[in-house]
Formats: sequence, structure tokens, C-alpha cells
Amino acid sequence: MKGKRGDRPATAEKTNDAAAPATGDVTAPATGDVTAVKPDTAIKTYEKIRFSESIKHSFTVGELAEIADKMGAAASRVFRIESEKAEQAAHYGALLKEANRLHAELVEKFNLRYEMRDVECRVEFDKPEVGYKSIVRTDNDETVREVKMTDAEKQRAFVFDAGDGKPQ
Repeated sequence: MKGKRGDRPATAEKTNDAAAPATGDVTAPATGDVTAVKPDTAIKTYEKIRFSESIKHSFTVGELAEIADKMGAAASRVFRIESEKAEQAAHYGALLKEANRLHAELVEKFNLRYEMRDVECRVEFDKPEVGYKSIVRTDNDETVREVKMTDAEKQRAFVFDAGDGKPQ
């Protein structure tokens, strides 16, 4: 037996069992001669099976240098991303803080159902009666409140005419 394993020459065996031919290709003659049946009795070889198996590989100096270069680039990228993340976190933190402040103001206004606003007003003395003054809004002439005049305000209300038409 020379050559590779499993490479055996095909042998032709005669079989007496025509009803159950051997496995493989069977060629029967057209005349019906049972003794001429030649089954394929060659030993079949196994299919080539390929697979991967994990086996230890020790890196060479060149491979280690290449890995070190890639490792340095990866570390640089990590530090850059972390820096950008911190900057963005600070930016979004400030935006979130402002949004929360505005939300809190709106909640307070909604719950109180009012807010205090600065509105331009004027003082009208001796209204609605003598000795009282009225604080009146200038935008819609609505009286905000009426309070009693102080003694100084009562004295100020007098205008003495010195003859030239100007108060003194």
C-alpha cells in the first residue's frame, strides 16, 4: 500500500445477492447477467475537515511595538473623549440648571396665581377726600390704594402765591 492512507485500489468483487446490491454505484448489464454486477466496494476516504483551535502565540518584538503604538493612540483617544465629555457635561449641567430655575419660577407663579410687577404710578393728593392721597396706575388710571396723608404732605399741598405765579 503506497501513497496516502485510504487511497486503496478499487477491487471488483462478485456478489451472489442480486436482490440486495452493495452500497455504491452498481452497473447492471442489459442482458440480465447477475454475475456481471460490479459494486463499488472501494474504501471511501473521509472528507477533509477544517476547523480552528486556539493556540498560544507569543508576540514578536515588532508585533509588540505595533501594539504599543496602537495602545498609545487608543489611550490618547480615551483621554480626549473624557475631556470632551467633561466639557459637555458642564455645558449641559448649566443648561439643566437654568431650565430647572425657570421651571421653579413658573411653578411658583402658577401656585400663587399672581406675581409682583413694577408699574409706574402717580400720587393724587386729597383724593378721594381731603387728607387722603391716592396711588394711581398711569397705564390704566386704576387706583392702587388710598392712604392718609402725613402732616408733611398736608403742608406741602398748600401753594402760596407770591404774585409771580410760582410756588415757593
